[in-house]
Amino acid sequence: MVITEDQQFLHHFQNGVDGGCQAFIVQGESTIFGFLDAFFEVHELSEQRTSSKKLVAVVENFDSIERICNHSAITELPDVLFVVWREKDSDVQLFTTETFSDGSRGSKITRIVPVEDDNYFPEKGADFKGVPIRMRTLDYPPFSYYEETTPDKANARYDPQYGTPDTPLLVDGQEPLILVEFCRLYNCTIEAFFDEDELWGEVFENHTGTGMLGAVLRREADYAVAAIYCWEEPYKFVTYTAPLSRSGITVLVPKPQLLAPWRTPLLSFSSMLWLAVGAAFCLGIFAVWISDGIRVRVTGSNGQAKTFSDSVLVLTGFFMEQGSDMHNDLTSSIFLYSTLLFAGFMIGNMYGAGLASTMTIPQYEKPIDTTYDLAASGMLWAATAINWILSIMTSTQPHLQTLVQNYRILDTEELIRHRTKRDLGYVGERSEFDHFSPVDFLDEESSLLLQLLKDDLFWQTCIAAITKTWPFKERLNDLIMRVDQSGIQYYWEAQTVVRYMNTKIQRNLLYSRQMETEGEAEVLTVSHFLGAFMILGFGSTFGAAVFVLEKFVNYKIKSSNK
Repeated sequence: MVITEDQQFLHHFQNGVDGGCQAFIVQGESTIFGFLDAFFEVHELSEQRTSSKKLVAVVENFDSIERICNHSAITELPDVLFVVWREKDSDVQLFTTETFSDGSRGSKITRIVPVEDDNYFPEKGADFKGVPIRMRTLDYPPFSYYEETTPDKANARYDPQYGTPDTPLLVDGQEPLILVEFCRLYNCTIEAFFDEDELWGEVFENHTGTGMLGAVLRREADYAVAAIYCWEEPYKFVTYTAPLSRSGITVLVPKPQLLAPWRTPLLSFSSMLWLAVGAAFCLGIFAVWISDGIRVRVTGSNGQAKTFSDSVLVLTGFFMEQGSDMHNDLTSSIFLYSTLLFAGFMIGNMYGAGLASTMTIPQYEKPIDTTYDLAASGMLWAATAINWILSIMTSTQPHLQTLVQNYRILDTEELIRHRTKRDLGYVGERSEFDHFSPVDFLDEESSLLLQLLKDDLFWQTCIAAITKTWPFKERLNDLIMRVDQSGIQYYWEAQTVVRYMNTKIQRNLLYSRQMETEGEAEVLTVSHFLGAFMILGFGSTFGAAVFVLEKFVNYKIKSSNK
């Protein structure tokens, strides 16, 4: 694309970039400066993200090149060819640039070098000559980590643009290590800064932003990592590398506890089955009561028909597999009692089998295993920021809408207070190799009380955010793919966990869904019979109270008759 300076300059420039143009020919010093001044803005407004651009700048003298090389945008255009054309003598000279560092912080020196042979655009990405790459990250292991260290252990230093001291830094974690490896291969250095207040930050439509993402948007950083997802809003103003890893958002919920021993007699049947048994018991009582009254009238028996209490005891005997008083003088009575006897036999045997199982195998509360279970339980879940639920806030799925309503934003101190109360879930990230972060609010004891959901609320790929015009994106993506194919990220992540995280907490969470019991069967103890003793105690107490009440009523009746 050939660009000239006229009233439609920006319009033509924008159209060219939007059309995917990767090479520009610009003539005249003033036009070149206009091109460089608009270079960043035009590319930020464009949906095109071709990072490797070529510029052919036609100037009239060598001094123009020196002024152009001082422009901030020229470092984003390593593939530049300066054509010095003297119209008077028709002499043409070709130059390009070479960027290097003198070793001081923030040093990016661009010098002019002549073009040799016919290689007008020599390869410059193979050797950065110590040029610094500005990185933003967070203390967020296992994805990223940093600390001040000694010069012999350092692989980075502070970015000087924030007035920070020249202190050696160690950056670690599976995502920053990709840039460390990149600089090892291509001879660059890392200058880092960390914003633990704004964290990931936000970007806004007016081209402003906060945190790591805002730093990339403002071109204060070239590379930002710390479990950054493929978010839509930042992508309008920055670009993303190839995927670095996978991360899933999940929730830590309280482990199910052993059920109270007194509930043992009730655990043989489910709630619905108890309702069915109760309904059958009540229908059987009324069937015996009514049928026996009809039997007495039909047969003219001198005996007394069964009372309601007699009918209750008959059904209780059937269900307990005990003998009961049955009449066989009517065929209908034989059918009725045979049916009730068979039903009682089946129910009694089923109850006995269920009771044997519940008394032998430890019984737990209903667990919260999935996101659907979490929504159905009504349990609140929380974290320190709203960012965790941004991806599901607009979801139309009912269970996700419920989860959004149950989400709370709490500070770390409040999260710590709830960690042993079993009334709160904790949102976090499950890394590609099954480590959980963050765990600031947990200790070893509380980590034994929680378990991870079996599924994720959602998952995304983690990427690095870079500027749209960073010229070495393809070379970085190539390294990312090679690292991914090698499997070394598993080692990097495990190494970060061992070095900077509590491995006992991670192990407890990893195996949190494995119930710790001494064996497959449990020895019977007195506690297993608490339910039976409670029923016996309730029956004895209630029977005694009714007996006293009956005696009192009879006494009153006799007294009134006198």
